Amino acid sequence: MKLFVGIPNSQHVVLSKFFWSVMNIKPVCHSVTARSAHTNSEVRNNSLIKMFLDGDYDYFVKLDVDQTYPSNYYEVMVPLIEKYKCIGPVIYDRWRENNFVPLVFDHPAKVMIEKKGIEELKFLHTNVFFAREVLEAIPAPWYECALNETGTDRAFHVDRHFMAKVITAGYKIFVNYDVTVKHIAEVEIDKDAYIRWNN
Repeated sequence: MKLFVGIPNSQHVVLSKFFWSVMNIKPVCHSVTARSAHTNSEVRNNSLIKMFLDGDYDYFVKLDVDQTYPSNYYEVMVPLIEKYKCIGPVIYDRWRENNFVPLVFDHPAKVMIEKKGIEELKFLHTNVFFAREVLEAIPAPWYECALNETGTDRAFHVDRHFMAKVITAGYKIFVNYDVTVKHIAEVEIDKDAYIRWNN
């Protein structure tokens, strides 16, 4: 069993919070880490998927450098990949409207916080664990960028568009409510917010 860990990072440095959270993840199988440094996020993601498919790896996961990961991340998630094929944690976005919001599409944030266990969702942030067969079933380019009518913004969120391809390929998307990943929030926060973020 081989896990491919892709790190999309165009900067020359990473925050220590990211580095130490990744260093503290307990290994559960043979894993290989690769970095893609292109300035465009779609190209970075596609490069990592191509590296994965060009190798003899079984599972794929992407770790964004603006997030922190629990030490039992692989321990809990890797055993679920064969059964669910596409499964991710609850990912909390940065500071939004005086709260920390689970980053998921078309799903109420409060429900995300209160639930436990595993549930099928229509869309999820794409830093999830994929079985090889899922990414093999999606033709390249996996991630795409299209502009809106005025050319001033993206026509769709790239993560949402990619996850729609997972559904089109005949796979389901699952979230594990018992595992959380948090974006690194470099903003001034009050004591209550600090406690919420660190508990």
